[in-house]
Amino acid sequence: MKKFEKNTINLWGEKGKSWLNQLPEIITRLSKHWDLDAIKPVDNMSYNYVAKAAQKASKPVVLKISCDGQLIEDEYHALKHFNGQGSIKVFDIQNDLHALLLEQAIPGTLLKEHYSENIAGTIKIYTDVVKALASQARPSGQYTSVKKWCEAIDSLHDSRIKPDYIFKAKMLRDFLLSSAEKEYLCHGDLHLENIICHENKWLSIDPKGVVGEIAFEAAAFDLIDKREWLDPESIQDKILHRTHLIASQLNINHDRLLAWIYLRAMISAQWFIEDNGNPDKVLKLVSVLYSLLINQYQPI
Repeated sequence: MKKFEKNTINLWGEKGKSWLNQLPEIITRLSKHWDLDAIKPVDNMSYNYVAKAAQKASKPVVLKISCDGQLIEDEYHALKHFNGQGSIKVFDIQNDLHALLLEQAIPGTLLKEHYSENIAGTIKIYTDVVKALASQARPSGQYTSVKKWCEAIDSLHDSRIKPDYIFKAKMLRDFLLSSAEKEYLCHGDLHLENIICHENKWLSIDPKGVVGEIAFEAAAFDLIDKREWLDPESIQDKILHRTHLIASQLNINHDRLLAWIYLRAMISAQWFIEDNGNPDKVLKLVSVLYSLLINQYQPI
């Protein structure tokens, strides 16, 4: 809860503090509204309140509440679009209280927990989820475009980020956006803690709902586990091995995937800075990716 509270205040300031004070009352109101009991917060909350619960004393569900109403609306529309294809289902939304009632995954094991044991197997599961999400037709409604996310690159002015890294990000952004072909509604934040096991199937959770290409979606994959940084000499080889596996299984261009990974890492760095967080970890990955892109990728 402490991390969740700190993140909420860092991101939303006084609005976040006020919302945290109101949260117990909000939970009580939603419990009555949806007939929930046995509410138990999950251990890994970051920016939203998430709890397992039972509806009408028996049906397992998940309650999700956010300080940000737009975030909840975007997730609701994305989940309705995916309709259970590669994604958990949504049962209901309470707009006034910024809350969702979701299907509870059972047993609820995160794909992240299997990562270091079987890299190839993890990537196979991951790419299968990407394919399932991409199987839905592009929606006709208004969704955020990846172009909007890429605007963060123009705000990169922090002294911790080398000018060469920023120049490369702007170059890649212009190339990738101008040469994108087929786009669809992406999850948008498909890292390994957002893929969960439900009744022997692997499904995504917490979508952002962003229109973009498959290489953009797959670029959210957790390339390096934090323990692997203890052996920095092996990082480049691990990145290349894993990105080649992902690109092969999704039938996408490897260099394009690598470019999106770099660009997304730079966007993340800027978001960390804007949210009063520390971008050092993601910048460590950026430094490795930058050297790979210099040697292997020059867009035409």
